[in-house]
Amino acid sequence: MVPEASHDAGECYDAPKCHPETHRAVLSNIMSWVNSDNEATRIMWLYGPARAGKSAITQTTAEECHNEGKLVAIFFFSRFRAGQNNKDGLVATIVYQICVSAPAMKEHIIKNIEKNPNIFKTNIRVQMQELVIEPFKLMKSECSTCSTPRLVIIDGLDECQTRKDQVEIIEAIANSLSLIDSASFLQFLLVSQPEVEIRHAFNMESIASSCTRLALDDTFDPDKDIELYLQSHFQALRHEHILGSYLPISWPCDEDIDFIVQKSSGQFIYASIVVHYVSDLWHDPRK
Repeated sequence: MVPEASHDAGECYDAPKCHPETHRAVLSNIMSWVNSDNEATRIMWLYGPARAGKSAITQTTAEECHNEGKLVAIFFFSRFRAGQNNKDGLVATIVYQICVSAPAMKEHIIKNIEKNPNIFKTNIRVQMQELVIEPFKLMKSECSTCSTPRLVIIDGLDECQTRKDQVEIIEAIANSLSLIDSASFLQFLLVSQPEVEIRHAFNMESIASSCTRLALDDTFDPDKDIELYLQSHFQALRHEHILGSYLPISWPCDEDIDFIVQKSSGQFIYASIVVHYVSDLWHDPRK
């Protein structure tokens, strides 16, 4: 298990979340899919370039689904963190969170582990089927009307060490979901950059038919979101910075905000670095 990769991990507690007025269209699309009962598309692939705001969207989605009792589990891959940069602890971490979010599955999971003590040394497909899918099906058969969480999120799939493992994870999830009947609804939100191998996996006929895609591109007007983000943070700066009372009403001017938006080129990371620099208590925001 990799505690640092789960929903309540300290590393994730202060993870960036979307500003309330940004990414609204993207979040609306994701939540519409989560709340649907379309068994044909149980996988959503959210993809976009580096620093496009994917993790903030993921974290906000996780928080909302957790508050609504719909989040089963979440796993954050991270290229430079041991344990979070490979597939070895993926299913174990998901299973631990399942036992917390859906305790009715715990007994079935324990029985399968007792039957096969080496289960976590088997391949991802076997682990997923025996520790996630089968217990989920058994739980739903025992109480078909019970309200249960339904969403598993895997963020940063492209940061899993090997391309072979990235594809294996996608194939294992798609194959496992094909074994669930319509009464046992479970969904996976997979988030990554559109790397060649990952794109190829999602293009395979057996996977494409059960997957819906959501691209973070200009369709969602990132410049407008970045402008709202900047305006909100600069407004807060007036109240929180020790020199805030000295800032003129016209600060920053529209031209300055437009310049930062243009330099951001649709990526939040540039705007967030500017805000971080200007917010430094030892720095005069006007300079």
